[in-house]
Amino acid sequence: MTSIVKINNLKKSYENGNIKALNGVDLEIDEGDFVSIVGQSGSGKTTLLNMIGALDIGDEGSVEVAGYNLNKTKKLNNFRSEKVGFVFQLHNLIPNLSVVENVEIPLYVHKMSGKRRKENALNLLDLVGLKDKAKMKPTKLSGGERQRVAIARALVNEPSIILADEPTGSLDSKTSNDILKLLINLHEKENVTLIVVTHDLNVSKLANRQIEVLDGKIVDSNRSFRLSYFF
Repeated sequence: MTSIVKINNLKKSYENGNIKALNGVDLEIDEGDFVSIVGQSGSGKTTLLNMIGALDIGDEGSVEVAGYNLNKTKKLNNFRSEKVGFVFQLHNLIPNLSVVENVEIPLYVHKMSGKRRKENALNLLDLVGLKDKAKMKPTKLSGGERQRVAIARALVNEPSIILADEPTGSLDSKTSNDILKLLINLHEKENVTLIVVTHDLNVSKLANRQIEVLDGKIVDSNRSFRLSYFF
């Protein structure tokens, strides 16, 4: 298998070195894999995800993602717009834009006509089952629907990798299951690498590989058969 993520001796501290968020992380993730990252609050799992997505840069070590050396890449916005789709616990939709306009946002960095942008966004909304609500404002949608819009937005730039930080953390159990099914189906259909940070062990067990982070270090990394508890 080809590695899409290669991390070597990654270190990151905050507050003048008093808080060691990551303390010598080594990690490789295969292209097309579904990986969950688990750990206690403050263990460093979200920091690790942010490093993979170039939302933050380490103090020491190296990070390579989808062929980009993030330590040497100056145009990190290009990397994020071309290679990565982000899904967060809070959907971060812009309330005064329509659903379809929210999905179009990542496409504005590309040289693309407005008509094509809208067509691409509508295709993704169709994929997540919300094409009929394209003209609505996000405030008119349920929590689960808003998260599906966020997933459509994450996919619209055809990323190599989806990074999801507690994507079901603010949802009820039924809606959480629906969102997880959608992410897994998209991962399998599009062969997109899926990395999910979660505190929920039931969510973690759905991944092909579980990575446990403790005190800024990886303490366990294993593969398992997926436990499809909601299928």
